[in-house]
Order: sequence, then structure tokens, then C-alpha cells
Amino acid sequence: MGKREAVYCSDIGCYTLGSAPPLSAMHTCFCMGGSVSTGHGASTVLKRADSDLKVAAVIGDSTFFHSGITSLIDVVYNKGNSVTIILDNRITAMTGHQQNPGTGYTLMGEPATEVDIPMLCKAIGVKDENLFIINPLELDKSGEIVDKALATDEPTVIITKWPCILKKFTDQDKAEFDLSPKKCEIDQEKCTKCRMCVRTGCPAINSGEMVEIDPQSCTGCGVCRQVCKFGAIKEVKR
Repeated sequence: MGKREAVYCSDIGCYTLGSAPPLSAMHTCFCMGGSVSTGHGASTVLKRADSDLKVAAVIGDSTFFHSGITSLIDVVYNKGNSVTIILDNRITAMTGHQQNPGTGYTLMGEPATEVDIPMLCKAIGVKDENLFIINPLELDKSGEIVDKALATDEPTVIITKWPCILKKFTDQDKAEFDLSPKKCEIDQEKCTKCRMCVRTGCPAINSGEMVEIDPQSCTGCGVCRQVCKFGAIKEVKR
């Protein structure tokens, strides 16, 4: 997102850290659930000013259930053109990993009816062709979808779906996602110290005289490997 010119409205959650360097991908943060409504207001002003600048609102899955749904209804009903990016990490990560209506479990851990976010978006009027579900760890594909959404002059929703690595994985998580234990390592002979991997903001990457990946902190997401232009990072099984 930081590579694409647009206004990015953030919200209260782990993703608020995206406002800081090296990501620098967020421009506003108002209140819990406020990103979608702030984005709608900003996009309306820009549209009336004949500006080509688009707006994207970023919100977590639990915050979306908390107070983001009503704002998305406003975007659709009032014919907005902002992009809503829902970060579905399958848990309420910021405040202690509580369950939410999208996880399929109650706060007591009992199985419950899971709210289907894509179906909910369709129910309030988001068109099929403007609804995208992506794996956020696939950088090139994610970038293509963001570009496509920003070029659309209608309400658009992107749902990034990948579980928080700190949560207790359920059988459903294990069946749906590749959670096999792995990590990334840097081949120091190939590393040019360009530090592109450092710019991903990964806390497992240490940058000093040498760029190294802490094996205890690495979750094997592979993002660093994708941005390395010299093939210096490889993925290995734990």
C-alpha cells in the first residue's frame, strides 16, 4: 500500500502500526471502527473536488463486526467509491485473542454460527466483481488486487485472510491454511545488504553490519523472500 498513491485511513488494531516507518502506509487513525466512515467522507470530498486520488480504509475483522459494518452500508447506499480492506486474521488479536463472530466460536470456546464476511458484504450491496479475497502473504497478487480496486469507481472490498500466528489454531484453521512449521534464512554469500527485507517491518529481521533473521522469531511467512531481488533468502522447514 505504501507504494501506491492514495489516502489510507486506518483504524484501532495491530495494523495501526502500519503508520510508522518503514511501512508508512497509513495516513489517518480516528477511533475504533472509524476508518470506513472516515474514508467514505474523504472520498466524497475528493470526488466533489474532481480529484483522481482514491481512498482506502483498513479495518480488522473484529473491528469490522464491532462498528465497521454500518459504515460500509453507508458507503454502498450513498454510492461511494472508496476501497474497504478487511484484515481477517481469524481472531481479536489486539486485546488478547478473544473470539469474534467471524471465528465460529463463542468467548467460552463453544462452537457457534460463523458470520461469513464475504456473504455479509454481498448482502449489503457490494457487487461480486468488486469483492476480492486474497492471501496477504502473496505480495504480487495482493498488489494486483489493490491496483484493480483503486481503479474501480464503485464500493470495493478486499478481504485479506490469514490467521494471526499467535492464536491457538483450530482444526478449521489447519484444514484451510498451510500452517506447516517453517522459517526463512539468509545466505550471507548472496546477501548484498540492500536491506529491502528490513523495509518489510518484520520484527524477526536484525539489521547491523550483517542482515540476519532471528530463527526464534521467524514465522516463515516468506514476505522477506519475495522482496529479495538476489535470491539470498530461502525457506526451510523447522
